[in-house]
Amino acid sequence: MPLTFALILFELVVMVLSISLHDMAQAWMANKLGDPTGRMMGRMTINPARHFEWFGMVIWPLLYIYFTPLILGWGKPVPMTSRNFRNPSRDEMVATLAGPGAQLLAAIVALLILVVLRYTQADSTLSLVVASQLAQRNFAMPMTGLSTIFPLYLFLYFCILVNLLLFVFNLLPLPFLDGGKILMHFLPFNAGQTFQRMGFYLMFAFLFLGFGVIMAIFVPILKIFNALLFTL
Repeated sequence: MPLTFALILFELVVMVLSISLHDMAQAWMANKLGDPTGRMMGRMTINPARHFEWFGMVIWPLLYIYFTPLILGWGKPVPMTSRNFRNPSRDEMVATLAGPGAQLLAAIVALLILVVLRYTQADSTLSLVVASQLAQRNFAMPMTGLSTIFPLYLFLYFCILVNLLLFVFNLLPLPFLDGGKILMHFLPFNAGQTFQRMGFYLMFAFLFLGFGVIMAIFVPILKIFNALLFTL
């Protein structure tokens, strides 16, 4: 039980940092493309306090992790003012995509660091295997003979796991997620308004069906990262 609690806490910390990175990337890209709204509201920072949202970063993740070994969450929406962009439709989509893009990049960077550690640290393969299993709540692995920097292995593997999961989650075509915001740019006006009004019902549908959809996309991507981690 103490180990489970420690892993949940570890994962929550990584999730909060990952969400902060997502929001900072969107504010930064929007600012680069001409909209300083996010920057002026203090969102162009990795500081979690600037992006914190109680339901998205604490209540929902703790409820979700009760049913699954994975964790999902979100921060406060990054404000954007369309008229500030040089090309409003295109630039707003690019700024929105910067969030999931930053999370995919973070997962890749964590993967590369772990590959370097695998070649430069003693007992690295065992530590990597145990870290990957613990992150997915498999407690059958032996906990002896691990590297002295094992917490770093666990942190970096959680960076891969959480960022990939949030990358997939944020790109789902739902009104309250990045994928839905991007989809809105391609829908006719009336269809877009209907899509927005359905947001409340789609959220409840996601509560029951969303996990299966996420896993169908997330698991193959994670398998690719795991294969690269142990074969590069």
